[in-house]
Amino acid sequence: MAMMAEPKIHPRHPLAGRGVYLLDDHEVVRRGLRHLLESDGLSIAGESGSAHRAFRRIPALRPELVILDDDLPDGSGADVCRAIAAADPTIRCLLMTGDADEALLINSILAGAWGCLSKQDGSSEQLRLIRRALAGHTAYSGRFQTPLVGPATQSLDRRLLTLTRQEMNTAIRLGRGLTNRQISQEMSLAEKTVKNLTSTVPRKLGMASRTQAAVFITRALNSSEDPADGGYRFSPSPALIAEVTAALLTCTSESYTVPPTDEVRARDVRRLTDALTATRTDRMGPHLLPGRT
Repeated sequence: MAMMAEPKIHPRHPLAGRGVYLLDDHEVVRRGLRHLLESDGLSIAGESGSAHRAFRRIPALRPELVILDDDLPDGSGADVCRAIAAADPTIRCLLMTGDADEALLINSILAGAWGCLSKQDGSSEQLRLIRRALAGHTAYSGRFQTPLVGPATQSLDRRLLTLTRQEMNTAIRLGRGLTNRQISQEMSLAEKTVKNLTSTVPRKLGMASRTQAAVFITRALNSSEDPADGGYRFSPSPALIAEVTAALLTCTSESYTVPPTDEVRARDVRRLTDALTATRTDRMGPHLLPGRT
């Protein structure tokens, strides 16, 4: 099967030339990364094997990018990332991990990381992701996509994951059999807006009518979920599980050809945070999603 061409990356901010800082407690890992970067013409701003030393050096060196292990002897990669973001938001962080699990993915996004490299990926893929981060794009290994679109989410039907939060909220109410006026009142939206949404949802789901869409949504959101995955998948609401998954896919997407602005990144992270909060507290009740947009 023919491979799709890599979309052209348009950097929002040109490479400042401050170099890359390497943080890993294994010398062999740092040596491999150093060779990979220098062979591609990138400079090394510094390196260390401990979080404590990195905390002192990185703000002074102000590298363009920090590549750090997710599990350090004296701290977690996510905590280091948070500290760096607080000290200087212009410094980007990429976590490097051997385990591409959802918990690490969520922690990296909430910590403000620009992406995650997998130690299982080849050097060419790692370099591609590093270049993406340097150009201002989020850069997550494709290995993180597998648990998101694998068997655990197939029962939700991936078509639901294409809906925005507002469209998902509308879809849930279609599944409950509400009229446009009732949806308008519950979501505090104009009826004209709701009419547009109830037309958009069936079309995006590939359904011929809202009735057909309502039946599909009801079955999809009431399908059984396997709680063995842990974390947010323990939620009794399949709708909330779908919302968290959709938010994660948005945060890790490579669909942008122009780097997302800080406002767009903050919006995507806020969507994930709201959905995770709802799964933990269940404040919104079953099958209701946080927010209106």
